[in-house]
Amino acid sequence: MLRMSIALSAALALAAPSVLAQGKDDLWEVKTQMSMPGMPAGIPGMGQTLQICADKDPKKAATQRPDMEKCKVGDIKESGNRVTMTVTCPDGKAQIEQTFNAARTEYKQTMKMQTRDGEMTMNSTGRKVGSCDAQQARKKQDQQMAAIQQQSDAAMAQSKAQMAKFESDQIKQCTSALEGMKAQGFGLYAQCSTQKSACDSMAQSQPKAAKACTANTAEYCKRYRTMEGFLKAKGDETGARMCGVSRQQVAASNCPRAQKTENLAYLGRYCLAEAKPIAEQHCAGRSYTSAAGGKYGDFCTAYLAQAGIEQPAAAAQPEAKKDAKSKVTEGVSQGINKLKGLFGR
Repeated sequence: MLRMSIALSAALALAAPSVLAQGKDDLWEVKTQMSMPGMPAGIPGMGQTLQICADKDPKKAATQRPDMEKCKVGDIKESGNRVTMTVTCPDGKAQIEQTFNAARTEYKQTMKMQTRDGEMTMNSTGRKVGSCDAQQARKKQDQQMAAIQQQSDAAMAQSKAQMAKFESDQIKQCTSALEGMKAQGFGLYAQCSTQKSACDSMAQSQPKAAKACTANTAEYCKRYRTMEGFLKAKGDETGARMCGVSRQQVAASNCPRAQKTENLAYLGRYCLAEAKPIAEQHCAGRSYTSAAGGKYGDFCTAYLAQAGIEQPAAAAQPEAKKDAKSKVTEGVSQGINKLKGLFGR
């Protein structure tokens, strides 16, 4: 599509206004601006000012170039200062509309192209700056356009390489997100339930990444519902939203299995009711101290952080003894101070 657009720009950008001119061929100064989905910035020849010697016959201008010889020009219509025409090539079809001033020395042009790769729009402005011989200028113009085409091909190749790398990196990121059960690592694909249009657009521009990431998000949601997957995901709320499930319900659904298999890590974090008896036995007083570096260390830390459990009455006894001892010490100190007062000390 880019190749066709550059050829049309050279061959037809000035054909319509010059078809009404007399005498020698016209030298035009032309500036073009092209837009198309996925087009990289800085395409050579686009957005730059070029001088083009335009043949007076638009059909001849369109077909005398080797890369345009299979194109056909038709439906040339003039109405006042407006000229329209169509160009049909094997790669697609273009509709051209030009509006120029009364003296026909300046014009504005819009060219819309529809090809198998999609739609492209090219806007051009032109200003006649003199006369020329199209036949003599053709060789030089062809050399210039060949150089522009070569640069454009290089830019497109670079863009494709960058897109391929980006797609490869996206696949690696989604794979890593699944392995680590980190929903945020899926990026946009974690939001497809609410950003469907954006995900559909990504699927068109990056089909391989879309296929891989969609499969990985589906597998993530499958694992998220399991005790092991939910625990590895740390009960991430982002994962619940991505999978369209309730975090609380998923957490509770795995508690019976966690209790049966004595999965302390899961019980301590997500099953407080089932974990309470274990916590009362192992997470208070001397039991907690001894458990800190043992089997129940992580369990107690997780449980206490979630439940804010108060130590049982048995654990309060040392504190009670400590309080009683403090009171005795305080009473003794007060008695000594009174004695000192009696003796004037």
